[in-house]
Amino acid sequence: MIKNISHVLDDRIEEMDQKYKKVLGNLAANFAAATLKVKSRYFHRIGASGKGTLKIYDNVPEFPDHKIFSPGKCYPVIIRHSNCLSSDDDARLDPRGTAIRILSDDTEKSNTSLLDLTLKTGKAFHARTIGDFATWLVCGAAAREEHVKHAPHIRDAMWDSLRKADSYADLHYYSNICRLFRFEDGNEMYVKFKLRPFDETIDEDSGKVDPTGILPPETGAIPRDGNDTRPLLFLQDDFNRRVNSPNNVRYVLQLQIRSVPNTERLREAALDCTKPWDEKEYPYVAVGEIIIDEILAKEESENLEFNPFLRCHEVDVIRATLCSQSASLDHGRSLVYSICQHLRNNKPLPEAWRNFLDHSDVKVDLTGCPMENVIEKNDNQKVTLARSWYQNLWMVGKSGFVGSRSVAMPGVTVENEGSLAALSLAMKEEIVK
Repeated sequence: MIKNISHVLDDRIEEMDQKYKKVLGNLAANFAAATLKVKSRYFHRIGASGKGTLKIYDNVPEFPDHKIFSPGKCYPVIIRHSNCLSSDDDARLDPRGTAIRILSDDTEKSNTSLLDLTLKTGKAFHARTIGDFATWLVCGAAAREEHVKHAPHIRDAMWDSLRKADSYADLHYYSNICRLFRFEDGNEMYVKFKLRPFDETIDEDSGKVDPTGILPPETGAIPRDGNDTRPLLFLQDDFNRRVNSPNNVRYVLQLQIRSVPNTERLREAALDCTKPWDEKEYPYVAVGEIIIDEILAKEESENLEFNPFLRCHEVDVIRATLCSQSASLDHGRSLVYSICQHLRNNKPLPEAWRNFLDHSDVKVDLTGCPMENVIEKNDNQKVTLARSWYQNLWMVGKSGFVGSRSVAMPGVTVENEGSLAALSLAMKEEIVK
């Protein structure tokens, strides 16, 4: 098969096997259709955003030399806090999220993002792979409850993610998913991220919800307490007030590090985001402090496009080729994020993504969506067949004849490869046959 190279390919799609493409394509198409319908984010629709700086500590014990997380480095950052499903009332019980954009410290590239990190409350996620995530979305409550009977850690992950929040700034956020760090000495390690309040008296169970059933109800439908009289978007009001206060909003960025296992089975276990790493064996290391001292304008906040696939040599995304691999969740969701963000902000959709959606089982109406231009072709010179057909054919196949005294064709032998007339006659006779 010959690939169409008139448009830029997405290597995230090209390296997937067919089952992975089908599962992710259907998932992306469903989210794309929902995005076009609501003209907004599917998850984490409302929240609060601010700007500030990340200052890496001058001395980080037991942390190898790293180009980005290097002692004394200072980076501009953007943070966006949000609710997972609750889009109209901050008082609903819900997982809370935070996205961190670390911008370049180069003044000439001040708007260039180095890393986009997505974190949430709770130390684990409820799906190990993108295939598990897609199945969880489409199966009913009864099937989910039956599943967690055999996987109680999934139940724990669901409940542990819920938070009754009084302030976005008083919660602990975890990446769940890990990245591949490459250090200055050439060593590679798996790393997870955590963002905690600067105030150490605020422990990680802040806002935690006690289980009241097998699984939490759909969080977007959990009503607020009848005695709660706070405004609907009180978390955003609180965040804005704190940012504008003399102490601003302060966090500590922490990393959890472990060596890359030497077998596929152990690597799969290490990448399993449904099971937290043992903190005694792999303790969190505080690497820097984030101070948010400026509120991001609402329009600018709405247009933010956090890209989990944004990576560099020093902090890389771990790739997957199968939807059953643990790395498929991070690898796959990055493509869904990108497609939905383009649709939400009415940005031209690359042809590779459009084709990806077209091959899914879910039909998405993209007729009103702009599309990126295909690679421009240089048509300044008019192309003509200046030679006869047999001369062009000779030029194409000439490299195969050089150095041989005869050219073999089915039933035909041409002596003396230099004889164009004999070759053309033989070809004509073969074509007639």
